[in-house]
Amino acid sequence: MTESSTKEIVELDTGIYAWLHHNLTNSGFIVGDESVLIIDSLRVPSFAKELLIDIKHVTTKPVKYVIDTHSHWDHSWGNEVFPDATIIGHLNCYSEMTDMKWNEAWRDSVISDAAPWSDEASIVNITPPNLTYATSMSLYFGQREITLHYLGKAHTSGDTFIHLPKERMLFTGDVAQNMGIPYFGDCHPEAWPATDDRMISLDVDRFTSGHGPVGTYKNLVDARNFIHQLTDFMRQAKNEGQNESQTVLATREALRPEFGEWRGFEKLEQGLHWVYQRLTQTGND
Repeated sequence: MTESSTKEIVELDTGIYAWLHHNLTNSGFIVGDESVLIIDSLRVPSFAKELLIDIKHVTTKPVKYVIDTHSHWDHSWGNEVFPDATIIGHLNCYSEMTDMKWNEAWRDSVISDAAPWSDEASIVNITPPNLTYATSMSLYFGQREITLHYLGKAHTSGDTFIHLPKERMLFTGDVAQNMGIPYFGDCHPEAWPATDDRMISLDVDRFTSGHGPVGTYKNLVDARNFIHQLTDFMRQAKNEGQNESQTVLATREALRPEFGEWRGFEKLEQGLHWVYQRLTQTGND
């Protein structure tokens, strides 16, 4: 891996780990009695292989499951490294990952970035889930209950939340971050606030997101409040007759006092244009 960002492996509870790659994409893994479950296989096979090396420093047990929190390339394009694993995702995640236009648009975008992983992205074998679910799914893994929830559209159309009820832990993918601004390019802003309301109703003490540090329940509520305020401010500006540029700038400045220090706030303007365009479309959600 040629990226200079630092990694950190955090044992959240016995056998439950967050694999944090600062400024890039996080993963997680859970060690069971006989095997390992991975949460997000990362952006390209070389990253997935490095994750696997780190897992082998913890346990020699094989990987049995990989859960895709959503379809985005930086979370799922390492799936091909695990040909013997059951790859689990929401039905909509599968649909997106088998959409040729979706895949080519993302592949073209990653290649055009000329990033250290762009060449590898050009030859990735995009590997969708081979086991899907519609609303919820429970695994009993190493004497531990793991529940997968689909709570509605949000960051994408097929976001999965991985909840460990006994440990009161949640893996949120990119729907909620600890003081971080999410990517809005494929979002569903009409549905996202209600999805977040359902998210915070889960019994959670700590959560691990797709980017950034581990967060507390308060951080989870803050992430929910950010989405609510963003969509409320944007609707208000639109209802006042402001055009797209005016609405975006008004929303950004309304959010700045509370959220201006969050990671990625300086890039929020582009995201707000995407949100505006999706709020304007009819039938998006």
